[in-house]
Order: sequence, then C-alpha cells, then structure tokens
Amino acid sequence: MNNVDWDNIRYFLAAARTRSLSAASRALDSNQPTVGRRIDALEAQLGLRLFQRHSTGLTLTEDGQRLLAAAELMEAGAADVVRASQRDTNSIAGTVRIAAPEGLGVSVLTPSLPELCKRYPLLDVVLEPAVTSSDLKRGQADIALRLFKPADADLISRRLCEMGFGLYASADYLARQGTPESVDALQQHAFIAYGDELKEQEENAWLEAIMGRGRCLFRSDNTLARLSAITAGMGIAVMPHLLMAAQSGCVRILPQIEGPSRTIWLVVHGDLRHVARIRVVMGFVSELFQESVLQETGSR
Repeated sequence: MNNVDWDNIRYFLAAARTRSLSAASRALDSNQPTVGRRIDALEAQLGLRLFQRHSTGLTLTEDGQRLLAAAELMEAGAADVVRASQRDTNSIAGTVRIAAPEGLGVSVLTPSLPELCKRYPLLDVVLEPAVTSSDLKRGQADIALRLFKPADADLISRRLCEMGFGLYASADYLARQGTPESVDALQQHAFIAYGDELKEQEENAWLEAIMGRGRCLFRSDNTLARLSAITAGMGIAVMPHLLMAAQSGCVRILPQIEGPSRTIWLVVHGDLRHVARIRVVMGFVSELFQESVLQETGSR
C-alpha cells in the first residue's frame, strides 16, 4: 500500500461511483482507455481484483467495496485539510465552485457572472452540474443551489426564494395552433413533459393532470432539452418563471392558472461559510435570485 499511486485512487473512485468506464472518463475529463489503464495499474499495485467487468458496466468486488470505503475516508480527510487551510484566508480571490441545476445555472446564474467578476476581478468561478450532499462534503463544490433542503448536519442551507411554475409555449407554436383560452382547450394541444426519472415531480404531475387528452410529443428530464423543444415549437410545457423570463420568443399561457412552486436553497459546507470569497459569492447569488424573483413577479 505504501507504493500506491494515489492519483489512481481518483480514477478508481470515479469508476466505482459511476459503474462505467465511459461515465468515469467524462466525470474526470479524461478518456475511457486512460481510466481502464489506471484501474489496471491500481489492481496490479494492490494485487487485488477491484471490479467485475460486464458488457453493461462495472460491479465492485468485495475487495473493491473495502477499498471504496477506505478511499472515501481518505478523500473526505483531504477535503477537510483544504477547508481548514481556507478558513483563515480573507482575500476575495481564488476559485469558487458553484453547483446548480442546469436550467438555473445556464439561464439565470451564468448571464450575471460577468458582474460578479467585475466586482471581484481576482475570483475564478467554476459552474458545476448539480451535485449531491456527499459531493459538497468531498469538496467537489463550494456552494450549491438545491431544490430541497439537505438533512446533513455538516451543511448549512439558506432559503433563497420560491420558484413558481406556469405553462409556456413559443410564439410560433401559438401562431400555428392558436392560444388556449381555458383549461378545457388544452386538450387540443401538444405537450412537452418530464422523462421517466422526474415524472413524479409535483409540477409535472400538475401538467399531466390539466393536459387531459392532450398529446405529449416530447419527454426529457433535462430542463434545457425541454426549453429547446419549446422554442422549436413542439408544444406547451410547464417551466419555472425564473428561467422563462429571459426567453423572448416564448409566451406564458393561461397566466391566471398558477402551477406548483419549489423552494431554492443555497447550500454551503459549514467549514467554508466564513471564508471571504465564499461569503461574497453567496451574497451575490442571494441578491441575484431575490432580484430575479421580483422582476418575474412584476412581469406576470
């Protein structure tokens, strides 16, 4: 164990978590042959078989499961060391990793980042895909926007705002198919809905309840894919007002009917909440979302 290349452990962790060489390569911004070679090298160093390889992916062996538990403890310990070193810095400089759902990250957060960088030119902002609570604890993100409040005691959550939902379609679609003036009229229209993994979300269940016999032409769990389908004129979808406020080619339908709402939480590891650069970015994100909610409320 003393001669283990610890960088190989990083590849092992990615493969163990994704259960796939190709998915691990994407997570590491690497390539599949490199991930495979790294794992082969680690197995040779340890004299252990860590994975069973199948046509459908990877399965951890018993030795692999034991190594995963030890490797995650080492990873968490390394993240603790980094956080401890960060607690004492007061400089508004360095990297801040923000994790957010793709729709909020791309459509709401990203357009405002130039202003943040103008205020704090020594900041380096990295936008990550949405992460889990364990990813925050491992230091893979500093701040996260979440659509539920994590229960982990090591994480601090601040309620940002309520994100309301409504019905939207492109102006081109409405020009072709007409604008529904009542809930009953929705049954004559085409719809865009969530995919299999998210179909039980409250806003999607609401959409499917009111669309009645309307035909669903497109489904996706990806918010940006649904937005693309809307702008392409495929049909009507339930979308967050925050996201749609910037979509000039889209129109809200039946504004008197309000869909469900979701709470947006700003989450940070407790060890980082007093770090100067983390604190100012949290303040900026809070200000941004509060202003965005006020603007979209006023535009309804």
